[in-house]
Amino acid sequence: MKNKALSYIMAVIFVLFNLGISYASNTTEATGTGDSRQVAINNALKSAVEQAVGVLIKGLTEVSNNELVVDKVSAASAGFVKNYEILSEVKDPVDNMYKIKIRATIDDIALKSAVDEFLKDPRAQRIFQETKFDERRVVVLYQPRTENDLPFKSKAVQKVMDLIQDSLTGYGFRVFLPEQLTKTSGKAVETVADPEIALNIARQENGDALVLVSFDAGKSQTPTGLILIMSELFLKAYDSSTGELFANVNKKAKTIAKGGNYGIDDGVATTTEKSGPEAVEALAKKIVERFSSNRAKFVTTIFKKIALADQEKVEDMLEGLKWRYKIVKQTGTNIEIEIFSESDPNSVKRTLIKAAKTSGLTISSAEIVGSRITFEGQ
Repeated sequence: MKNKALSYIMAVIFVLFNLGISYASNTTEATGTGDSRQVAINNALKSAVEQAVGVLIKGLTEVSNNELVVDKVSAASAGFVKNYEILSEVKDPVDNMYKIKIRATIDDIALKSAVDEFLKDPRAQRIFQETKFDERRVVVLYQPRTENDLPFKSKAVQKVMDLIQDSLTGYGFRVFLPEQLTKTSGKAVETVADPEIALNIARQENGDALVLVSFDAGKSQTPTGLILIMSELFLKAYDSSTGELFANVNKKAKTIAKGGNYGIDDGVATTTEKSGPEAVEALAKKIVERFSSNRAKFVTTIFKKIALADQEKVEDMLEGLKWRYKIVKQTGTNIEIEIFSESDPNSVKRTLIKAAKTSGLTISSAEIVGSRITFEGQ
């Protein structure tokens, strides 16, 4: 009996030892293809995590559906990648498809925890589905706040744009920078004057979030003849559906540069290398938190041309549906309401139109943009 128990303990130790070795091997290479550079990188990251998940569960005989675990866990691949580097990339001149090979460093502790959670609780499948961000669209625009702000084409601003794209793409978001928006809309949208204009652009592009970048920089002469460069980077993120500002990050940096336009331009770019990565990572975490599964979900509904007498019927209708809601804005014949619901916008729209008929309201659905639904009275 003792020998049998000892053999069992030794077997467990052997399995744990082997699993520990697999966890330590946290760097892997993978290839991804796609019709854009970002999609190819996303697919490569997902493939890298799939490989890591496969190694983790390979020796676990109690896992009856390895394919399901790999698929569901790797769907949230961005959360398990610490960093990555691009080893090679090519674009096929015939079909215009990108092929990118990466080396990714996987967070083994987070990945093991996710696999364990999934195996212990089938309800965890829902969490992985809800933290899949590859259908989320983030529009990034530059907003000069004064005439002295850096131009969009400056090295510093372009560096920030690249950092945002790399970070959010790493988390699995679909990122749209000004150059992509110009290609799709045919209009130059490098800079915007204010957040309202930017929000309208983001909504036209079906964006889930809007990021506004602003960059202030100043200079002063030092006794040694060099130039002291001081810069401040501002990053703001808005929910495109509601217009709510949910992230506001700013970082300062300074450096010494040589005189002349090129020296100053390079100096400001150097400050970006100091402040940019930390600021962008803080922004990315806020965006991930905003669209993760642990946040209350709601649909924004806008009722236009609703007579004042009928606006009470709108509230009665929502109470009759037993939906939690909050009136955000009420101006004249327009009323904006946030409805807290796990349902998708299309389901909410159909339910409201049906309930409106019962309540004696005549409304029609004008448009749906993301989780924002507009109704019009008649």
